[in-house]
Amino acid sequence: MRAIEERVTHADRAFRYIHFETDRFGGPWHRHPQLELTWVRRGCGMRFVGDSAAPFDAGDMVLLGANVPHLWMGSPASDARGSCATAIQFPAGLVQQAGWPELQALRPLLERAGVGLRITGACRLRIATELEAMRTQSGLRRLARLIDILGCLDEAADELIPIGHGPAPGIDAGRGDDQRIQRLIEHVRQHLHEPLPVRVAAALVHVAPASFSRFFHLATGRTYSAYVNELRCSAACLQLRTTGRPIARIAEACGFRTLSNFNRRFRCHTGMTPGAYRKRA
Repeated sequence: MRAIEERVTHADRAFRYIHFETDRFGGPWHRHPQLELTWVRRGCGMRFVGDSAAPFDAGDMVLLGANVPHLWMGSPASDARGSCATAIQFPAGLVQQAGWPELQALRPLLERAGVGLRITGACRLRIATELEAMRTQSGLRRLARLIDILGCLDEAADELIPIGHGPAPGIDAGRGDDQRIQRLIEHVRQHLHEPLPVRVAAALVHVAPASFSRFFHLATGRTYSAYVNELRCSAACLQLRTTGRPIARIAEACGFRTLSNFNRRFRCHTGMTPGAYRKRA
């Protein structure tokens, strides 16, 4: 299943501003040519960005580059008041205007956003303030705040944490390799609790089992088993943070056949035991 190509239109505006509330985040796995800055005000769940999956909570803020596949999937444990987010979507051409040479300094930022960037620290707080102020403004005042946001991102490079790994140079998106990888990632996401053998994965991307490991490593920079374990541990993180289920049951629900294997993989992924992670969360 490939990412849906979402059509984002804002013919009478330089960028699109969205503020929405829902019972729970969801929707299709999708992408679009515009960059996107998303701030989760309320809600929790799993955030899927490119080849990465991680739990998110209220306050999560992410900058996505052009055509980065993404999905915020809400958890049943989301805030009883529902979920709420604010986002802005803008074309890369907005910061490449010949009449605004100062904006050319943002090119490295746009390139870094190609794997998704999680925004942290004081930068996140400043941007949240700007996004909130945009709700009651329009036109030039909103555009001015967008420039402020981009300036903040440019000045706070150390507070922007890469999310995904991105395709390596060996993958040719023009041949459809990128689409095949996204189809495989979607399959893994939907069948996380089941066995995920290499032969099935290879068949999904139309590659011989003997060549699959090299194909996947070229596409993601890591092995297939490492990616599956990362996704399973991320799903376990979410359950540990939002439910009181016994750790053994969480391990089983996330596809780990033995508790000892789960504990070992989880410690490698997070640097702590499942029990310690739950207490910290």
